[in-house]
Amino acid sequence: MSVCIEAFKQVNLVEFLKEHYGLKFKRSGSGYVASSPFGADKTPGFFVRQLGSRWFFKDFSSGLGGSIIDLVGHLERLSGVGDIVLYLEGLVGGQWASVGVDETPSEIKRDYDVEELYHSFRREDPDACRRYLIGRGIDKDLVEELISEGEVVHNRYHGKSYCCFAVRNASGDLKCLDNHEIGGSGKFVLGPKSVYSRDWKTLPHASEAFISEGIIDYLSIKTLECNNIAGIALLGNQLIFNADLLAGCGRIISAFDGDRGGTAAFVDLVELYPDKELGEYPLRGHKDPNELLQSKSHYRRLSAKEKLELFRAFQRSDNKTELARQWGLDRSHMYAIIRDVEELVIAGLSSRRPGRRPKDLPQSIMDAWQQIEELRDENRNLSLERDESICREEFLKLRLKWSEIEAAELRGEPFDEKIGVLRKKQIKKKRKGKQ
Repeated sequence: MSVCIEAFKQVNLVEFLKEHYGLKFKRSGSGYVASSPFGADKTPGFFVRQLGSRWFFKDFSSGLGGSIIDLVGHLERLSGVGDIVLYLEGLVGGQWASVGVDETPSEIKRDYDVEELYHSFRREDPDACRRYLIGRGIDKDLVEELISEGEVVHNRYHGKSYCCFAVRNASGDLKCLDNHEIGGSGKFVLGPKSVYSRDWKTLPHASEAFISEGIIDYLSIKTLECNNIAGIALLGNQLIFNADLLAGCGRIISAFDGDRGGTAAFVDLVELYPDKELGEYPLRGHKDPNELLQSKSHYRRLSAKEKLELFRAFQRSDNKTELARQWGLDRSHMYAIIRDVEELVIAGLSSRRPGRRPKDLPQSIMDAWQQIEELRDENRNLSLERDESICREEFLKLRLKWSEIEAAELRGEPFDEKIGVLRKKQIKKKRKGKQ
């Protein structure tokens, strides 16, 4: 029986459901999607995929999932495994077959050398890539690091410009080149697809990590989170990595796109890590992390130094729209920053008085904060001294009362804690009047 069940689990569910239940499938990520056979759903939410040699399904409209045994049991309302096996034997007979997944790009032979292409691209001026990434909202310092370290190069192909990412593994070996059309939506990968990350050293020790579909989304999260979280980019929505890569992470955050392919990838992630805590990155209604980054509802956070640099660039620039695009800012937000800087400058100049400042006045905001901290320390010390004096006074009162009690006891006089020593009243003798 167990051999028979294992054989049925290797039956191609796509072909089985097409032939016997009339389902129509479309390719989605590493699997297939169709409308639910258990009831009506607004969007197709019935996913089928192959893991190893077995086939599994997941239906989001009903919450059901499992192998062909579970599927047929629910569809035909059969409770016993033996009844299900007998039904399948009568339905498909001995025509059991396991159909593998489609050939991946890594299995296709290439007639070019990725290393040679990379070195030829690196001779090109990367300024177009710089403007492209900053225009997508990526942090300016991060963009400069990518260019200086050779992770971003400029590829000119058929009269078009492409921002090309050098994708390397944990050992630093170049695996592929991920190209994004500048000024367009075209994308292609040169070489076998591989996982992209700038966190190879921290990933084995990270308590949590995120997974995104593309490199732009990966860099967007790095910008949104100020580089405080490790992660990887898949170059698509298929889990093209070994499960051991994130084995040390206690929590995995899905930053997939909010479309059908992203949903399928999340299902794959659940099946790959059934024992881990899985979360979803808050896209707040946006399609992907980069759209969130560029949305007007999210303003890029600039440091004080960056705001001053933007203010100076604003004074020199004749094209404010281009300046906002270069900084990855919404124009209205850029103007708000400029107004804030102007108000601070005017307030600082207005507060100045003619002549030299007194020595005890702060010369800058940092001096003022330092004086405030010193006054706070002095106030804390005075409070401690006051508390100590109060405690000392109460203690001396207690000692005085104890001394009075001891003295009264030695004299044999009664003592009341409220009024002290109780003395006997002196009775005056009445004088006898003259007779």
